[in-house]
Amino acid sequence: MSKHLTSPLLLALLLPAGALAETQVKPPTTGVRALTSNVSSQSSDPGSPKALHLDEGPAAVRTLFTHVPPAADYFVEARIRALPGPPGQLYLLGRHIDAGNWFGAGLHISDASPTVQADIVRQQHGKLSRLKQVRRAIASEGRFLTVRFEMAGEALSVYLNGEKLSTATVPASAIPGALGIYSGGKGFELENIRVGDPANKPMRIAPAVAANSFKAQAGDPPSTLPISAFASDGLTPARFTVRSSNPAVASATVRGSSIVVTPKRPGSASLVLASVADPSVQSIIDASIAPAFAPPVHKADLVGAIIPPARADAVQPDTPLRLRFDQPPRLGSAGSVRIYRQADHKLVDIIRPGDEVAAIGYPGQDQRRYTRRTPITIDGNSAIIRPHAHRLAYGSAYYVVVEPGVFDNATINGAPFAGIGKAAGWTFRTRAAAPSGPILSVDDDGPADFRTVQGALDHAMQHAGQATPVTVAVRNGRYDEMLFIRGKDNLTIKGESRDGVVIHNGNNDGYNPGSGLSQGPQSPSFTGGRALLMAEKSDVLTLDTLTLKNTTLRSDKIAGQAETVFFNNDSGRLIARNASFFSEQDTIQVKGYSWFYRTLIEGNVDFIWGANRAALFEESELRSVGDSANPSSGGYVVQARTVNASDRGFVFLNSALTHGPGPGPLANKIPPGATYLARSPGTAATWDNVAYINCKMGEHIAPVGWAGNGVQRDATREPAPNPASATANSGWREFGSTDLDGKPLDLSRRAGGYVLSAQEAAPLSTRAAVFSGFDGGRGWNPEAGQAAP
Repeated sequence: MSKHLTSPLLLALLLPAGALAETQVKPPTTGVRALTSNVSSQSSDPGSPKALHLDEGPAAVRTLFTHVPPAADYFVEARIRALPGPPGQLYLLGRHIDAGNWFGAGLHISDASPTVQADIVRQQHGKLSRLKQVRRAIASEGRFLTVRFEMAGEALSVYLNGEKLSTATVPASAIPGALGIYSGGKGFELENIRVGDPANKPMRIAPAVAANSFKAQAGDPPSTLPISAFASDGLTPARFTVRSSNPAVASATVRGSSIVVTPKRPGSASLVLASVADPSVQSIIDASIAPAFAPPVHKADLVGAIIPPARADAVQPDTPLRLRFDQPPRLGSAGSVRIYRQADHKLVDIIRPGDEVAAIGYPGQDQRRYTRRTPITIDGNSAIIRPHAHRLAYGSAYYVVVEPGVFDNATINGAPFAGIGKAAGWTFRTRAAAPSGPILSVDDDGPADFRTVQGALDHAMQHAGQATPVTVAVRNGRYDEMLFIRGKDNLTIKGESRDGVVIHNGNNDGYNPGSGLSQGPQSPSFTGGRALLMAEKSDVLTLDTLTLKNTTLRSDKIAGQAETVFFNNDSGRLIARNASFFSEQDTIQVKGYSWFYRTLIEGNVDFIWGANRAALFEESELRSVGDSANPSSGGYVVQARTVNASDRGFVFLNSALTHGPGPGPLANKIPPGATYLARSPGTAATWDNVAYINCKMGEHIAPVGWAGNGVQRDATREPAPNPASATANSGWREFGSTDLDGKPLDLSRRAGGYVLSAQEAAPLSTRAAVFSGFDGGRGWNPEAGQAAP
């Protein structure tokens, strides 16, 4: 098939017999005008509107494409330009049944915002709800953006400029319907409207593992930006060109599969990447060039104000830099922090205020985790400056220079901050050599091999054999970082004390969308995901005597999903002992096999979930907390997506289901009976295998227990589980439940679950039984007192 579906004949191939004979829907036309100029010459349905102008107005379905036969699976794509005016949204519609029932995806844009919001939405019984929301920092004023809404089975996806931003899975949504356009608020122009087979993916030309922005200062050395350019098959390299809208500010040339950008003078420029084969396929990199770097020349008094201190020796190369002010500083928007090698004054790193995309992992790793991060942050009176990983070498001396504009409205040792020049003497020497041996120590301020947990993980992944046991021993302290582990087995992260070691970060789906996947260096965009800790292709990963905390609040984020742990190995094993895990939504996501022993897991919305094989939570506390975004919600403990019907799924043994105040300033409480033991994703391809064995449950647990279809006040709110009727071997099950005082609960009011007998509960009552399916039936029986490697 052609990349761009163009005809009713092709759509007919996607439809059941007789579908073409269905009655066409007459299109609304309010506020819609066809454009006769600037119409794309690209292939599109000869009968389709190629360009439209939508006036400002109330939100409504503006037009339906009556010439396109209704279908369930297709994409609809258009180049969209927002017109000046009030905030507004435009959604490309699909599966339109009537005015009150349809799906859509598109953009919400405000002239005052530097970001655009991509939504996947559903209109059901006249009520519009957002299924997914993702923001992107991208200039939209006066610029066409390519939006694609893709429907394939129960999966609904939104793309922006060829990048898949998010996917929502909606059970029973694959029904034929019409295509169209919905808009409200501001006016829009559309061109190159295309309809096609969702199997034909868009060509994509964009920065590789990076955002569509470039920041530098005039006179900085030329920067090489890798470009991901592939045809619609995702494999064939695509030739591309680059053009700068303002070469006097920033020039750009193609060099192989990269572009070289030379910052020349202050200003802005658009670097336009375009396909040679199809020039309408474009991507724009917004280049912002600040004034030239101007290092201060005066000598500042830095006594007691810098870490590492001046002339420090044996400094760990992963050490964050710290500046202590007399009062909380304000992070500026200009200038940079630069680190030079003292021996030859070579520039080795530039750290700028604001967000950036950076790699987590070691250089040369087959795939790394790429995430958006903020390298300079404020913590009380201190500024924390995080150099890029692996820029500093062992056995080398460096000096630090800070421009005045990086921090505002602050003093150091009584003097107004005016930057830190070379004359200030902020120099240090790194330790002579990397550590060796099976134990790597981490401390945020004391003697240790590393200052960051990820620094130790990188060393273990790079220098220890895959099967060689390694322990990362973390001393008490607070470590603000995202973590990544890939391809390292028998790795233990062991804290000095459970409450004393706190690894925390505020990562979330609105900042780094998706569960997360590592990427090769030529991959498009960045997919590092929303978790604090992400582990791939690792077996026997142990988290022992520590706390992991995702600090995201659902109340102040556009997307509240925020895993603390994502263990992504369908055949691997995860062990968590004497550890605490905090978040609000999706705290723990696991695949494969996992054992949580004497742990605390806190959250409120599906805070334990995953496409797992077997997960045992033994002698643990599952604490439901008030939802910071919804005071009346008690949430759900589990959402299982277990791979096979015969897999054990999620088993809770001799554990306690408690409740407490939610995070954030409101500290919302959970109403009695408002929390459900589980809800289903509603998919037929996965199984809702959940069992509570001899567990204590607080009064927050709903008497009906399970959030099946028709149970809650809104009877259509939750789908039916798979299997619809639980048995002793699969589905929602329970045995021996008591209240927190040990009094047996009356389970007669339970709905949708299965109450096990003692004999039926036996296969779920020991570690060996729960993990009997591991390694093709060879089994796994972890020991509570097993020593770390």
